[in-house]
Amino acid sequence: MRSARFNLLIDLNGTCHIGDTPTLGAVQAIQRLRAVQQQQPDRVNIRFCSNTSKESSSSLLSRLRRVGLGAELVGSSGVFTSLDAAYRLVARQKLRPLLLLSQSAQTAFRGDDTLARDCFFAHADLDPERLDAQNAAKLRSCDAVVVGLCPELMTSKWLDEAFRLLAGEYDAKQSVALITTHRALYHRPTQDGPLSLGPGAFVAALEAASGRQVSETIVCGKPQPAFLQECVAGMIGADESMSDFTNIIVGDDIVADLGQGTWQLGLRRVLVRTGKYRNGDESRGDRAADETHDSLASWVDHFIANDLNPK
Repeated sequence: MRSARFNLLIDLNGTCHIGDTPTLGAVQAIQRLRAVQQQQPDRVNIRFCSNTSKESSSSLLSRLRRVGLGAELVGSSGVFTSLDAAYRLVARQKLRPLLLLSQSAQTAFRGDDTLARDCFFAHADLDPERLDAQNAAKLRSCDAVVVGLCPELMTSKWLDEAFRLLAGEYDAKQSVALITTHRALYHRPTQDGPLSLGPGAFVAALEAASGRQVSETIVCGKPQPAFLQECVAGMIGADESMSDFTNIIVGDDIVADLGQGTWQLGLRRVLVRTGKYRNGDESRGDRAADETHDSLASWVDHFIANDLNPK
């Protein structure tokens, strides 16, 4: 009888680390997973799938190194982010977006000169009401609004510009897409700090004000099925499918990490009580988590003992 095989999709911020601080035992837990993977390479695939959209992939990797997650634990090819997915969507559809993204996140869109020419890069120090004629025309011709985690741009002036585009204030005949890296309503920026609003709160406001349905908004990250399927596809062979594996996703947000798309695809959903977790989250959302553990480290112990080496 063939041993069970596993694809592990592990969240980063809130699960492996919070800001520049690792969650308790996370580094050692990932070391144990990598050791198991080396011993049984055909049984365990690992990928880190993140809705992080406040910083570029290179900045995120630098943060992971500071946390203690070296390249041997989390390599660049092993990280898949919603920001990467948003970039690919804009490039594929040749959109002209207003980017309400942090300066770090915007670097993903500056690498391609052709794409960059079609983007309007919002900036906290730039007043949209004081643009010259050329830049004002470029802003008002945008056919998409991309929203990520960027508190400094969630101001009345920039949100007004996004709303005016979406509502057809500048061109009633032009269809403007609303794109978000994810719909998380809040996040925890630091280990001991309070919760802060996430991009989902501002996306909901733009939807309500512009009169569009939630289903019309394009969500690039978790828990969208397309994001998860692409993440898994990068771990398995061309002649394999998701159904050949037990697919497990681990995160600290019952909705943004473990929401509808995860159970539609049949993923086993593991909630950890770190990061943005709050008491009672196990039962919030569309469906309760399949498992709940105190931390990534405690789940890894359980996984190795009960899934990889069942008695």
